Amino acid sequence: MRRIKITTLSLGLILGYTNLSADVIPGINSKGGGMLLPEGKMKMVYKYMHFDRNSMFDGSSEVPNLEQLDATANINLLVLNYGISDAFNIALAVPHKHIEATAKLGQNDVAIDNSGIGDILVMGRYKLTDMKEDGYQTALKFGVKLPTGSTDDGFKKAPPLAPNVNTPMPTQMGTGKAEYKLGVGVSKLFDGARLDASAMFTYRPKAEHDYDFGNELSYDIGYMHALNDKFNIGLEYNGKYNSKTDMGQDTNPILRQMLPFKAFSGTVGYITPQVQFLPFGKPKIHLDVGMSFLLHKNVKEYQPLEKKRFIVRFGYLF
Repeated sequence: MRRIKITTLSLGLILGYTNLSADVIPGINSKGGGMLLPEGKMKMVYKYMHFDRNSMFDGSSEVPNLEQLDATANINLLVLNYGISDAFNIALAVPHKHIEATAKLGQNDVAIDNSGIGDILVMGRYKLTDMKEDGYQTALKFGVKLPTGSTDDGFKKAPPLAPNVNTPMPTQMGTGKAEYKLGVGVSKLFDGARLDASAMFTYRPKAEHDYDFGNELSYDIGYMHALNDKFNIGLEYNGKYNSKTDMGQDTNPILRQMLPFKAFSGTVGYITPQVQFLPFGKPKIHLDVGMSFLLHKNVKEYQPLEKKRFIVRFGYLF
C-alpha cells in the first residue's frame, strides 16, 4: 500500500506563507520558513499531491516487490492562514486522502480503496526575529493534529497467516489520537530571490487499533529565484526521519517482515525542482507545479517508498 502519511502532511503542513514585499514566495514544500502574514491578512492555499508506491526497500537498497504491491495515493490539502498580529499567525489545514492498493499475501489477494477526510492540523506561528531589524526572520511553530480522520471505515487487518495473528495495517484515514508538533523556521530575502528553511518534530502516541506510526523529525530547505515578474523557479530539499513503528503486541516478526503495508520508518530525502506562476506579477494569486524525486533513503525495515511525487499548489491572498 502506497503508505501515505501525511503527515501529509506533514506538512506538517503549513504551506504558502507569503512575504508581501517580495514577488518571490516560499517553495511548494518549504512550510514558509520563518515568514508570517501581516495583521488582518488571510491566505488560502490548496495543494494536490499524487504518488505511486510499487517499489520496496530495505535499508538503503531497493529489493524485489515480492507481494506485488501496487498502490496509489491522491492527497488534497486546504490550508487557511490568518495574521492575528504581525508577530502571531494561526493556520488550519484540512486533508482529504484517497488510497488505493492491491497486494498478494500468501494465497490471499488484498485490495484497499479508502478515502475521506484525514486528521485536521491546527498550527500557530510566533515571530522571534524580524526581517527589517535583523536581516533575516525566524519563527517558532507549534500545533496539534486533531483525531478527526476515521479509524474504522475501510480499516483492514492482514490475513491470519499464523495462528492467532491478525496484524493491523495503517490503512485508516486518521490515527485516532492527537499528535503534537514543535518546530522552527528561518527565511532570508535577497534581490529577486529567497531562502527558506524549517524543522519540525512530531510526537505521536500509539494510534487506534494498537498501531504506532512513530515520532517524526522533518526538515526542509528551499531556494527560489525570480526569472521575471511572473515566473519563479526553485529547488528544495525535503527530508524526514521517523522512528520505528509498532504494529501491536500480537504481531509475529516473520509475518511483519512479509507485510508491504507499513507506515514509514527510517530516513528519506527528496529533491524538488519547481516553477511558480504569478499571473499579476504579485503574490496575490499564484500557481505552482513541482516534482519531488527520491534522493536518498535508509529505511528501518522492509517497506514501500514512492520514487517521485507530483505536486500542484494554488494560493490566493485575501
